[in-house]
Amino acid sequence: VRIMSQLVEYSAWNFENKLCLLQAELYYLNRRDSMAELAYQASIISAHDHKFFHEEALACELYGICLIENKKLSKGMKQLRKAMKKYKTWGAMKKADSVKDFMYLVNKPAKLWNK
Repeated sequence: VRIMSQLVEYSAWNFENKLCLLQAELYYLNRRDSMAELAYQASIISAHDHKFFHEEALACELYGICLIENKKLSKGMKQLRKAMKKYKTWGAMKKADSVKDFMYLVNKPAKLWNK
């Protein structure tokens, strides 16, 4: 994070969203959920504003997973749908399919897992 912060000083355009995403992941790992959400959102906005579709997709995907793991299923699925769309915009169809498969597993009824 320290090195990425220095890179942001040289080129916020290229590194701002990456720094925000790293911070989001660190907050998430340290169970600082409200700070993580703000950092994920900042990363998504920065990547979007700078037209980094693939990095916006990644931030949406990780944010969606964070939300789902924190029992915010509806919000999480919305972020995963957004990630899928952005991956497709970037041309990463296999990755979009992978996100779609994950969404299916998340929505799969719990009783099927208990067989």
